Amino acid sequence: MRRLLLVVGLCLAVLPLRAQQPGEDRFDALGAKLEEYLATLAGESVALQNAECDYLISSCRDSLVRQFVTLKLYDHYLTSKIMGEEGVAVHVADEWLLSGKVKMHSEMDLLNAQVFAEFNRPSLLGAPAPVLYMKDPDGKEVRVPGRDGYSLLYFYDTSCPTCSVETVRLRAYLKECTHPLTLYAVYTGDNAGEWEQYRTEKLDIDGAVHAWDPELDSDFQRQYGVLQTPRMFLVGPDGLILGRGLDTPGLRLLADKVFGAEEYTYGTEAQMAFYENIFAGYGDNLKASDVMDVASYVAARTYGEGDIDSYKHLEGDLLYYLSSRREEPYREGTAGFIDRFILVPDIWDTAADSLQVIAPARMMKDLLGRAPVGETVPSVTVHGTLLRKRCLLGKGRREGRFALDRLGGKTAYVVFYTQGCAQCKETLAAADSLAAADRKTRVLLVDMDALFADYPDEATLLLDTFDLSVLPAVLQLDGKGTVLRRFLTL
Repeated sequence: MRRLLLVVGLCLAVLPLRAQQPGEDRFDALGAKLEEYLATLAGESVALQNAECDYLISSCRDSLVRQFVTLKLYDHYLTSKIMGEEGVAVHVADEWLLSGKVKMHSEMDLLNAQVFAEFNRPSLLGAPAPVLYMKDPDGKEVRVPGRDGYSLLYFYDTSCPTCSVETVRLRAYLKECTHPLTLYAVYTGDNAGEWEQYRTEKLDIDGAVHAWDPELDSDFQRQYGVLQTPRMFLVGPDGLILGRGLDTPGLRLLADKVFGAEEYTYGTEAQMAFYENIFAGYGDNLKASDVMDVASYVAARTYGEGDIDSYKHLEGDLLYYLSSRREEPYREGTAGFIDRFILVPDIWDTAADSLQVIAPARMMKDLLGRAPVGETVPSVTVHGTLLRKRCLLGKGRREGRFALDRLGGKTAYVVFYTQGCAQCKETLAAADSLAAADRKTRVLLVDMDALFADYPDEATLLLDTFDLSVLPAVLQLDGKGTVLRRFLTL
């Protein structure tokens, strides 16, 4: 079905080409369709994507269209950020470009494609890792990667600024890592003095195997595509490449998948006490923006330093802590926190993450998105008790059905509560005082217990319309029914 839809789209896109003049952007529509289709293939196996590319290219009868499609596919996979998809670019280059079936725009482009394929073909994801024989600091022969266990190959240069940063992150990770990884640190330069200083000062990792090949006899540059540094690969005990083009955060995620990280328990008493102490420092001046400040600080000290596990644990615990708080600053600060620190790609990627963090985060975001500040309260009619300042002609208390967006007064409060709740009793007493103090103020009391008993459909509608996960829940409205504040404490 997916292929059929695309072929129909390709046919439609090609029809008007012949009516256009040379030099115009004739392939814009076709390029957009290709990008849309390739997005649906993301995450599929390399073999399947190779087959789809072959089908698309071979289905093009016009030579210019075939060239455009081929180069579009090649460029897409050449620049892909998804590990392993560079293998599709190698396949397209080998099958269609280097074979001469489709022409490149220039000889220089063809040469670049040849170099790319030549330097990536031997070390593709899932392929047997090329075996290198190099020298250790004592001049003894070293096999890279090792014969047994998991080998982490790290190609670096002492004069590479990016390597300096990556080395710090890698050393920090490996010093606390419990996975059985053996580091093969390969120096790509030829300065023995600089190498000795670098490995003793920056790569002092227990069990690390240090190697170099100043004469380039091992052909490591071509075998592992080391055209620039750093380059990092993870090789399994069977000698197959499990990861390539890694950085330390990517290595951490991959290693946790390979070895099966121990499941973390969120929201324990100790973790909740940790955040209780942090937020206690804000006292009564806590604002919704302070929630983001705390989360940003945590992210900087964890993710910012390459510690993905700590990031997940601390931000996940913060989600649990915020979920337990009813106060306005916490609740109003949570939606932005969820968007920025929880619902982000490539972090929460395990089944446990989905169950323990992502699912509750999405549920909470849905709740917080109901009747938000600044919007008109939904037009819902509900049974309740309306309070206002007493006068000679009225008792100030009226039972009935009321439209929430037409409560009258300059300011109105809607109090959702339940029986037998100490916090609710305090809120009801405060509501009485609030209504009695100002003639322009209206307060509507909504007993959720009574609604469920007598008007269950009405109660269900309220649950679908407002965040009533914690009671009492108090809304403040202006005279036009606009939500001014939520989660108030009266």
